[in-house]
Amino acid sequence: MFFLFLSNIINGQVKTHEVDFYNWFDGITGIENSELHYGIVYVEKHRTKGKKTKFFPEPDFVLGSVVFDGQPYTDLNLKYDVYDDEVLMQVDRRLGGSILQLYKAKVNRFNIGGHDFIKINDSKIKSGFYEVSLEKPLFSLLKKHRKKLTELLGKKLIFYEFEDGKKECFLYYQQNYHLIKKVSDLTELFPVHTAQLKSFDKNQNSNSDFDLLLEGLLVHLDTLLHKETDKTDEN
Repeated sequence: MFFLFLSNIINGQVKTHEVDFYNWFDGITGIENSELHYGIVYVEKHRTKGKKTKFFPEPDFVLGSVVFDGQPYTDLNLKYDVYDDEVLMQVDRRLGGSILQLYKAKVNRFNIGGHDFIKINDSKIKSGFYEVSLEKPLFSLLKKHRKKLTELLGKKLIFYEFEDGKKECFLYYQQNYHLIKKVSDLTELFPVHTAQLKSFDKNQNSNSDFDLLLEGLLVHLDTLLHKETDKTDEN
C-alpha cells in the first residue's frame, strides 16, 4: 500500500541505527553542505499580530524531521506554512540562524510536532502536503489543512490574521483518493457496513470537528473489516 512505508520513515522517523548514522555523517560533513540547504532565504510576506498566524502547529519553530530528495534529516527546527503550503527550516545559529524555505519539489515528507505530512502529486487530487492522520491496512486518512486570511488596517501598517479553515478529508482506498465530506460519502464506499457506521456515528459527540468524527468512524470500520477477515480465515 502507498502509505505503509510511511511509519518506518516518519514519526520516529527513521530506525534508530539509521538516525545515528545520518547524524554521524552530518557531523562529519556538516549539514550545511548537504542538499537540505538547497532552498531560498525566507522573506515574510504577512505581518501578523498575536497568535493567529499561518503556521502549523504553532507560530514558533518546532522540532521535526524531513525526508528531502529521498534523504532523511532529523532534529531540525521546522515550521509548516499552511497558507502558502511551504516548509521552513531555521538554520543553526552558528551558520547565521537564517530561515530557509526548503525547495518544495524535493521535500518528500516531513514530521513536525508529532504530525506526519506527505507530499502528493496526483492528477486526481490537488498537489501539496497532506497530513496522514490515520493508517490502516486497507486505507489511510489524509487531511488538507487550510488557513483563511483577514487583512487588518492599522494606523500606519497593514496586519494579517489567519483563522483555521475547514480541513478537507480524503480516504486513500483501492489506489484512489476519495473526498469525504459527510458520513454518506463513506458508506457509499463501504455499503455493507452502512448500518453499523450510521449507528456508531449517532453515538458520537456532534460538536466535534468532522475530521475527528471521521477518524473515529474509520477506526470502527477497520474493526469491522478485521472481523470479516477473521471469519473468512476460519472458513
